[in-house]
Amino acid sequence: MLNLRPLIRNHIWTNVGDGTTTSAWFDKWDEVCPISTIVTPRCIANAGFNMNTQLAEIYVHGEWMWPDSWISRFPVLLSLRNLVLVHTQQDKLEWRSRLGLRTEFSTFTVWDDLRQSQNEVLWSNVVWFSQAIPKHSFFMWLIVHKKLKTHDVMCKWNSSGNMNLNLLCCSLCTSGPDSHEHLFFECEFAAQVWNGVRDKACMDTIQNKWSVIFDFLVGIANSKKAIHVIAKLVVSAAAYFVWEERNRRLFTSKRRNKNQLVEVILSTVRMKLHTMRFKRSIQTARVLQEWMLPRGLLVADDECG
Repeated sequence: MLNLRPLIRNHIWTNVGDGTTTSAWFDKWDEVCPISTIVTPRCIANAGFNMNTQLAEIYVHGEWMWPDSWISRFPVLLSLRNLVLVHTQQDKLEWRSRLGLRTEFSTFTVWDDLRQSQNEVLWSNVVWFSQAIPKHSFFMWLIVHKKLKTHDVMCKWNSSGNMNLNLLCCSLCTSGPDSHEHLFFECEFAAQVWNGVRDKACMDTIQNKWSVIFDFLVGIANSKKAIHVIAKLVVSAAAYFVWEERNRRLFTSKRRNKNQLVEVILSTVRMKLHTMRFKRSIQTARVLQEWMLPRGLLVADDECG
């Protein structure tokens, strides 16, 4: 957190009221502030002030109380704006955005100002979309960046090369490698799970190969059609629960068969669909029938959301 201080400092400004709670030297209440970056602590002490001096103590009746010699030594002080202390108002901290706008503090504003902005990637709406299940979205983000701790990834961390090769086997089928590509969904067990759910997303012609599945999702990423939203939900849920089952078998003695996992995936997506609304059409009426959803979810004008 302390490492963020240099990034945050210039965004936190004081909207000066009576000046009694604003540090004269360390707070930012003007473009040239903080004054401590201009005037040295020795000069402050020699002028009879201390590090705890408040703004109201050095700006009295419209006059600066510091020595006249400071102006010649630190001419930038001449650019300080003329303050008007309002004794009936308290000082107030505000957030100034990177565009220079003063706004109320919020975590969203802080994050948006501090983060490094980049162009939106083509797959953003595959991972982050309004109908998504948050933990599934985060998991999909890990898959896209290949951040899952599969054995082939962890093997690269072992510089000695002495990792037991038996540990590299997939815990679901025990015959393939424990890797992103194998788990989603080339593994024999994972493929059976995928084959059990893909029809529900009208993806029955899509191969059980992650690159093919992902390319299909990128192609429909911005679509608001119900069937395309469902496709994204089904894929993310299938990947999430396959990974969960992989870990369950790797670290415990518990296991679920293919049919149980298929039912968990479909019931999870079905519960999410119960929270959505669908634009009334022949296609969405079929979707509701396919997923055994009440017709009350159909609306006349709004798209699913």
